[in-house]
Amino acid sequence: MQRASWKLPSTSRDMLLGGGTIIALLIIWEAVFRFGLMPKWAFPSPIQVARAFYDLTLSGELLTNAGASMLRQFTGVILAAIFGIPVGLALGASPTARAAFLPLCRLVYPIPGIAWIPLAILWFGVGFNSTVFVIFFSGIWPIIFNTMAGVQTLSGQYTDVARVYMAPRGLYTRRILIPGSLPFIIAGLRLTYGVGWRVIVGAEMISSIVGLGFLIDNARWQLRPDIMVCGMITIAMIGWVSENWFFDWVERRTIDRWGMKTNT
Repeated sequence: MQRASWKLPSTSRDMLLGGGTIIALLIIWEAVFRFGLMPKWAFPSPIQVARAFYDLTLSGELLTNAGASMLRQFTGVILAAIFGIPVGLALGASPTARAAFLPLCRLVYPIPGIAWIPLAILWFGVGFNSTVFVIFFSGIWPIIFNTMAGVQTLSGQYTDVARVYMAPRGLYTRRILIPGSLPFIIAGLRLTYGVGWRVIVGAEMISSIVGLGFLIDNARWQLRPDIMVCGMITIAMIGWVSENWFFDWVERRTIDRWGMKTNT
């Protein structure tokens, strides 16, 4: 007689493991603070960070700075997508375009986004436009290269069928090129979104008087590490929500719905 086995559903198990890891981290964090393993003036406790989060939320300062950063972030990412997806499609579909422009892309790509901030300030001034430009220019490359890779990995049978039936270029792009490359395009958008948050903090520290980067840098001058950590956690929370809600929703509406998701 076999003994019945009981297992948690995979989703519940993953939630327990993830939640347990976060709780363990908080306990270690509090222990480091309590035992004075780091200087307390530079290393806040979780309770101090929670109190700072509450005070900043109540005063509206956190919402104002987070809203400013999110507006810049989304504007830069959308502009990068509008420009980068067509460029990636063209580079992937045309050997001539690759030969002409890919060396230039590979030459400019390694330049860090933070290096563009001084020029962006000279061109667009301090504030919204210069920050958006830095996000755009830093985030466009993952979209271009991922989209190009998606086009190049399309099976030859799709392009052969399109040629046999003499499909117009516009129809071929809408029905074959974009849907077939969509998993790579969304992966590029995810990377661009992450790059944008990494860049925006540095850009706002230098060229802005509002935003989460400004909040973190201003707290540094006030010797308020609790506010600094609060700003960092806010960025992490916004990124987590975007990853687990927006991008997953886009995948469900496109990749999953069209049956293009690969099982790994």
